[in-house]
Amino acid sequence: MQPKETKEFVKKLYDILEDVNNKDFIVWNMTGHSFIIVNPQGFADVILQSFFRHKNLSSFIRQLNKYDFHKIKSSKFLISQYGKQVLEFEHMYFQRGKRNQLYKIKRKSSSHEAASKDFELLPGIESYKLFQGHIIENIKDLSEKFSLLVDNINEIKNKLFKEEKVFYMSVIVFDEDTSMSIHIYNLLKNKKINIMIIENKNNLFSVLKSIKFDFIVLGGNSILLKEVMRFIRRFDFMTPVIYLGYDNLDFDVYSIGVTDFIKKPFTLAEFYHVVAKYMSHKNEPHK
Repeated sequence: MQPKETKEFVKKLYDILEDVNNKDFIVWNMTGHSFIIVNPQGFADVILQSFFRHKNLSSFIRQLNKYDFHKIKSSKFLISQYGKQVLEFEHMYFQRGKRNQLYKIKRKSSSHEAASKDFELLPGIESYKLFQGHIIENIKDLSEKFSLLVDNINEIKNKLFKEEKVFYMSVIVFDEDTSMSIHIYNLLKNKKINIMIIENKNNLFSVLKSIKFDFIVLGGNSILLKEVMRFIRRFDFMTPVIYLGYDNLDFDVYSIGVTDFIKKPFTLAEFYHVVAKYMSHKNEPHK
C-alpha cells in the first residue's frame, strides 16, 4: 500500500498557517474551516517571498484554484476586524487541526483525465498507467514552477521598466570649451542622467531637431547663444535651457528663451542648485 502523500504546496500552506509568527499576514478563521489573508500586500512581500521565492499574489491564487480551493465572501464582522482587503479561501479537506486530511487534496483533473478514469485498467497495462500518471504529475509540477518563474521574470521586467521611466533623464551638453563640457559631464554622471556631449554646432542643431531632451546645458559666446536659442525656440518652446556664461552680456538672456543662467566661474553648489530644479521631480527614487 502506497503512503498517503500530501502535495508540497498544500503542506507548505498548512505549515505557514500553523506558525503564529505569520498571524499578521494569514490566519485561520474562528471555526478553522477556512483561512484568511488579512494583509494581501504584506503576505506577498513577506510570506510568498520567504516560502515560495516570489511575490506574485495572482500566481498564488491560481495555485489555490488548481487545488480546488474556493474564494468565499468574508463576513461583515471579519471585514470590520481586518478591513475590506481581506481574502478568504476554503477547501473541505483543509481545516485547522486536521493535517491528516491534507493528502486528500488533489489537483483538479482536466476533462480528458476525468474521462480516462471511467475506463477499467487492463491487467497488462496497469503498471504502465501508474507510471504514466506519475510522469504526468511531475510534468504538472514542473509546469507550475515554470509558470511562477515566468511571472517572476515579468514582474522584474516591469520593475526595471518603471525604474528606467522614473529615474533616468536625457540631457544634452554643449560648450565651445570642450573641457567645460567634460567637466559638466563629470558633475552629472552619478545623478542617473543619460548625458550626450556635442562637440560642434552643426551636430548640435541636427541632434536637437531629432531627439527630445529633458533639459539642455549650453555654453558659449553671445553670438553662438543667440543663434542656438533662435534655432531651438522655432520648434521647441518647453525644454529648459541652462546657459553657462560670463556676466558681460549686453542683453537679457531670458528674453531669448533661456530658462536659467549660471555665471562663470561657478561653484559646485551654484551649479547643483540650478540643475536640481530640472531633475529632482524625476530623479529621486520613490520611498
